[in-house]
Amino acid sequence: MTRLISWIVVLALLLLLGGAIAQMMVTDAGVIMITWHGWLIETTFWSGLALLIGLVVVVLGLVALWRKLGPTRMLSRFRLRRDQKAAKKETAIAINSWLVGADDRALTALQRVADAGGSERLPHAIALAIGLTQGEWPDRYAAFIARDPELKLFAQTLQAERSWQAQQYPAFIELLQAHPALGQVSWLRERLWQALYEQGQFVALLVLVNESANVQPTVREQWLVRTVTAALHQAQGDDTALVSILKPLAKTQRNLPAILVAEIPYLASIGQHGNAFKRAKILLERPGQSEHSALLIDLQIDNLDKLNWLESHTPVTCGPVYCRTLGLVNLQQQLWGSAQSWLEQGWQQQDRQSALKLAELFEQRKMSEQAQRLYKQLALLQDTQP
Repeated sequence: MTRLISWIVVLALLLLLGGAIAQMMVTDAGVIMITWHGWLIETTFWSGLALLIGLVVVVLGLVALWRKLGPTRMLSRFRLRRDQKAAKKETAIAINSWLVGADDRALTALQRVADAGGSERLPHAIALAIGLTQGEWPDRYAAFIARDPELKLFAQTLQAERSWQAQQYPAFIELLQAHPALGQVSWLRERLWQALYEQGQFVALLVLVNESANVQPTVREQWLVRTVTAALHQAQGDDTALVSILKPLAKTQRNLPAILVAEIPYLASIGQHGNAFKRAKILLERPGQSEHSALLIDLQIDNLDKLNWLESHTPVTCGPVYCRTLGLVNLQQQLWGSAQSWLEQGWQQQDRQSALKLAELFEQRKMSEQAQRLYKQLALLQDTQP
């Protein structure tokens, strides 16, 4: 009731004020003149006042509309969304570039992310990389893939890293073989090679090493030698492994000294002694490889062929293994004098095996005093060695 009375009073006052203003407008309309650069505007006072009030109302309305719509804030929000979209894209570029070893591209993309004010993608990626050994990590992995499938390669890389750290080599190998894109990640590629090596999957490893690209030649050669050597040792006596291990190699690869050293016993183990002798000659003809001459001892070929070849390829400096080998081949040919001479040269270079064979030769030749003296020297040498 009190509020109704107040509204009635206000309305009465407005009516009185309106009537007073109307009386004033009838009694004296007044005049307003405005001049500006030769322009003249003349109207009644009340019309001019109404015009000014209307102008003020329009200005205030425009200001209120400006504040309501907020074009500046709209522009800011548009720029923010644009920057966030660009930052999200550059984050993916940075992570994927880092995975494939394009560090310069990754750094450039990260700088763009920083310039754009950051990206929500980066904290999520970092969070996934933390706590790989925690039990709830698989759930976080699944949630990450569902939320951001564009970074699936990154998540799978972390999954592979988790298996590697736990030494779960079969799971690691299975993951990388199921997702070939992971092979682009340089450190995963070498870890895959190591895992295959640890699991004895040498043939599969050899294929990967031969087909690998963007690998330093020295690193590739080291892995090739290591793989072929292990594969040949594993395949001793298995003639079917010849095709899968040696045939895929190029001629220059197959003639690498370390591979020849492994190939010769393998060929002998499958009965290919003639081929083993040919490969041994290729090896021993190279400078500095005469110490591998002991590979000839167990080859089932004519000892005279061994002896003739060794004597025709005597190195300038004969090492203990070469001297021992010639001594043993002479022993097999019953050339006692030559055998003793070569074994003595080996013993002069502190080769214990040469000394033992020399002592046995002395015993066979009824030279007991020399044999006993040599055995004593060997015993003294063994006592003085740490």
